[in-house]
Amino acid sequence: MNTFKKKALLSAVAAGLGVAGNAEAVFLNPNGLGQTLIYPYYTVQNNGTNSFNTYLSIVNTTADAKVLKVRIREGRNSQEVLDFNLYLSPNDMWTAAIVPIDATDASAGRIITADRSCTNPGIPATGQDFRNFAFSGASDDGAGTTLARTREGYVEVFEMAILTGTSATNVTHNANGTPANCAAVQGQAVILSMGLPTGGLTGTGTLINVNSGADAGYNVDALAQFLSSINYSDVPTENPNLGDADPASFSIANGTAHFDVWTPISGTTAGARAVSAVYMHTAVLNEYILDTATLSNTDWVLTFPTKSLFVDATTAALPFSNAFTATGACELVAVSFLNREERGASVVPGDFSPPQPAGPANAVCWESTVVSFRNGNAHTPGASATASGVLGSRNFTGVTLDSSFQNGWAALTFTGAGAGTGLISAAGGTSMLTRTGAAGSAGAHTYYGLPVTGFMVRTFNNNTVACGTATCQANYGSLFRHNYRTAILP
Repeated sequence: MNTFKKKALLSAVAAGLGVAGNAEAVFLNPNGLGQTLIYPYYTVQNNGTNSFNTYLSIVNTTADAKVLKVRIREGRNSQEVLDFNLYLSPNDMWTAAIVPIDATDASAGRIITADRSCTNPGIPATGQDFRNFAFSGASDDGAGTTLARTREGYVEVFEMAILTGTSATNVTHNANGTPANCAAVQGQAVILSMGLPTGGLTGTGTLINVNSGADAGYNVDALAQFLSSINYSDVPTENPNLGDADPASFSIANGTAHFDVWTPISGTTAGARAVSAVYMHTAVLNEYILDTATLSNTDWVLTFPTKSLFVDATTAALPFSNAFTATGACELVAVSFLNREERGASVVPGDFSPPQPAGPANAVCWESTVVSFRNGNAHTPGASATASGVLGSRNFTGVTLDSSFQNGWAALTFTGAGAGTGLISAAGGTSMLTRTGAAGSAGAHTYYGLPVTGFMVRTFNNNTVACGTATCQANYGSLFRHNYRTAILP
C-alpha cells in the first residue's frame, strides 16, 4: 500500500473520529509526539567485563510547563524499580543516564542526572539507586529478589497535566537556566495549579558500551491522545499507568483504519486493552547478521508494555496465554529465517523455490525479552551461554540457526493460544479504507497476536584497522526498529 498516504491519513482520521464526550482515540503517533512515552529497553548489563549505560532524553516541544510521571520498570515482571515526578518548563529538555552502581555483574542500576529541571523527590548529585522492594519480601514473585533484576527493563513517561500560574512559574528556567523554585513543587502533598495535558512530548534512548566501543540509539514510542483529563498523583504511587488510557484506540492494518471502543474484561481495564490494541502484531520482522569475518552478533529486543496489566501469578487474560511463574509468563513463538539469497533453513529436493523457511520453536517469557541469534560458529554464544551476544541480557532466549546462515532476515510469529484468539473490541467500532475513505466493517474487531514493541541491535568487529604503524581493533554497533505483520478482522 501507499505508506505515505497511510501515515498522512493517520492523524487526520484520528482527529475526524470521536466518541461521546471528550474521549479520543489513543494511537501510536508516527510523528513521534505524544502524552505518554515508552522506552522499550534500558540496560546496565555487562557484555563480557564491559557494562552498558543507557542515556535518556525527554523533550517538551510545547509552550506549556508540564508535570510528568517517570517510571522505570525491571524487565522480568514489569515491577517498579524507581518512580518520580519530573517538571518541564516550556521547550525544556531533560536528560539522565542509567548506570550500574559498580563494576560487579549483579549490582543495582542507578539513575544520575546533571539536569537542572525540578524532580520530586530531588535526585541526589551522586544518583539514586534502583530498588527491589516491589519484588522481594512479601512481594516476592518467584523470579528473583536481588538487585540484579534492576539491571535491565524499560521506561514509561506520562504527562499528568500542564502547569499554570505560580506552579508554572516555579518550574520555569530563568536566564541562567535554573528553575525559579523547585522546593515549592517537592514533597508528599504538593499543591499544584494544573490544566489538561496537551501532549507534544518526545525523547530518545541510547545504549552505549564505552569500553566495548558500541553505541546505538532509538526514538521513543509516543502515544498520542492518551488522556483527556488531568491524572496527577504524588509520589510514591504507581499511578498513572498504561491502564488509564481513554477506552478507545486507533490502529491501521492492511490499509484499513480501525477505531474501536473497549470495555473491562477479566479484571483488565478498558484503557489497558486500548493501549494493547495499538501495539498488537502477529509477527515481528527484522534482520540478523552473524558473519564470521566481522565477528558479528545480533539481538532482538521484544517488550510487551501492557503485559503486567493482563497477567498475574494465577491468571492470564486474552491475548496472553499463561500466568506468571518463576520462569516468566511464556508465550510460544515460531521463528523462520532466510539468508540473503532467499534460502530457508532446509531445502527439500523437488520442492518449489524459494523453499519454505523453518526454525526452532521457542518461547518468550519476560516482559522485556531479548532474542539472541546464534549459528553455532565460534564467536556466537553457545546453547549454555548465560547472556545474550550483544546486550549481555540475562532475560533472553537463544535462537540457533544453521551454521551456514551468517546473515539474512527472520520472522518471529506468536503461536500461543491467546495470540490466536486475539483481543476482541466491544461492539460499536468502525473502520474505513484509508486509500479511498470508503466505509469498512462496523461492530467488534479482533486484533490477533500480542502487544509488542522493540528493535534489533547488532555489532561488528574489525581487527585490522590501521593505527599509525600498528593495527587496532574497532567495534561498531547499530540499531533498527522492528517491522511487523498485523491482522485486525473483519
